[in-house]
Parts: sequence; structure tokens; C-alpha cells
Amino acid sequence: MSNTVKPRVIVSRCLGFDACRYNGQMLEDRHVEALKPFVEMITVCPEADMGLGTPRQPVRLVRQDGEVLMLQPSTGRDVTAEMQRYLDRQMAVGTDIDGFLLKGRSPSCGPSSVKIYHGVDKSASFSKGAGLYAEAVMRCHPYAAVEDEGRLRNFHIREAFLMRIFALARLRALLMRPSLADLVRFHASHKLLLMCYHQEMMRQCGRIASNGAHLPLQALVQEYATVFRQALCRQPGQRNIINALYHGYGWISEGLTAAERKLFVDAIEEYRDDRLTLATLQHLLKSYVLRFDHDYLGSQYFLDPYPRALFDLADSGHAA
Repeated sequence: MSNTVKPRVIVSRCLGFDACRYNGQMLEDRHVEALKPFVEMITVCPEADMGLGTPRQPVRLVRQDGEVLMLQPSTGRDVTAEMQRYLDRQMAVGTDIDGFLLKGRSPSCGPSSVKIYHGVDKSASFSKGAGLYAEAVMRCHPYAAVEDEGRLRNFHIREAFLMRIFALARLRALLMRPSLADLVRFHASHKLLLMCYHQEMMRQCGRIASNGAHLPLQALVQEYATVFRQALCRQPGQRNIINALYHGYGWISEGLTAAERKLFVDAIEEYRDDRLTLATLQHLLKSYVLRFDHDYLGSQYFLDPYPRALFDLADSGHAA
């Protein structure tokens, strides 16, 4: 079992790649830097790429007559049409992208918490929403993982993002060269991981992989991929994760002593109370894999959902 398939992730270029922000600066981000060896990164800077140049006067989003416009207050320019042409070109590109890591609060790239003003005056009130590029991304790539760099400072959000982009990358590799045997193996190795997201969708994926409907191979893998992606659109909940832990534990529990079984159950309760990390329990299950030479449990991507080099306990304590 390995995570050798590199996810394809589109990243805001200002996050450590180029000094292309409106003020001519670049932002270093430790999580983006850590991802570089493990992820195929494609960079974008919508405002620079559409011709506004660097440095440039800031733009803002303004809602007028039910439409969100991109305006440049200092020059009076309305650059909405230029942005739309850029989006039309970008969104026409293939959909084999696993995720987007975008600059938070940017009027172009911000997936959320972007100020959308109700007028052109400096004192105008505002609501919050998505930047124009990010909004188009979420509409045209509904199954891709989309986050901003600020939210990745939260450990749980970062872990969910990593789990998802690597699972989507493995699915993409399956779809490139599918076979019925590979689909069955793929589902078997993702059973516990899917359980973390949605138990019924995990079972639905299993029914599809068994091909009781006798579908042609291409139709079969596409149907499986749709449900798999839909499952991963959900946030993995602690209750579901605990269920997956108990499920994996059930495969080997008979070989454990009473003291060892108590240790595992107590560890899960500590995880439930946020006194223990999921990684600790995953390592405990991996120790049982080695002890009992349990190939099926050892095949579960749930135990290593992304490269361990990316594991980082740093946590901002909040979702930025």
C-alpha cells in the first residue's frame, strides 16, 4: 500500500511561487511548501493572468442589480468582462483536478469570507461570499477539494483536505486504466476510509463494485467514481471515524488479550475527548497488522491516508 499517485492541485501563485500579489509581494506558506514534493501543483493568478499586471491597483467585488461585478475603485474600471473571459478559458480545461488551494479572502481566489460590497463607496456595507475564480471552480469542479491557505492552519481541516486529495488522486489513477479486478481491490482498500465519510455510501460503493447489475466496465467505474466522489464531499465526522476504528479493530480483536482490548477501547475514548490524536490509533492498528500479519487490515488506506511526511500537529485552534 502506498500513496505514490500525486494529486493534481491548482494553487494560487502568490503562495510561494511568484511575487504576483496586487502589491508586488509573495506570501510564503509552510503547508504549501510541505506539499510541493508530494503534489503536482499548477499555479494560477487570475488577476495577473487576465492582464491587470503586477503590481496593480486593488479590485473589489460589488453587488449591483443582483450581479457581482469586479471593479477597480481607484481607476473606475469594471474588469468583470475580462475576468469572465479568463474564467471561460480556465473552466474549459479538463476536470482531472483533485483539489484547489487558493488565497483566502482574495476577490478572485477566496473560497469564502470574501467581502462583496453593496456599493462602490468606501463606506458601503458588505456581505461575504466567494471570489469570482473560486466560485467558478466550485461550480465547474463540484467534487474537487477546495480550501484556502488560512483554513489549512487548522489541523482537522488540513487533515481532511489531505485525505481527500490523495483519495481522489488514487481514484483518478484507477479511471485511467480500469479493470474489474482493480475496482474490487480499490474498494476493498478504501472501505474504512469511506466509512469515515458516509457509511451508507460506503455500502453503495461496495454494491457497485460487485457489479450485480452486470454493467459494462466503463459504465461501472464511472458509476462507482460518482458515488465515491460524492461521499468525499462530506466532512469526515468523529463519530464515523470512531466507527471505522472499531470496524478495523474487530478484524483482529480476537487475537488480543483482555488488557490489550481495554487499552484500545480506552484510547478511542481519549480520542473522542480530543486527548489523543487519530494518528495514535492508526499506529496502534498498524502494530496489530504487523503482529498478526493481517493483509486486509494492512491494505486499508485509512491507516495511511496520505504520506506521513505531511503529518503535522500544528493547529491554529480555529478555522481561519
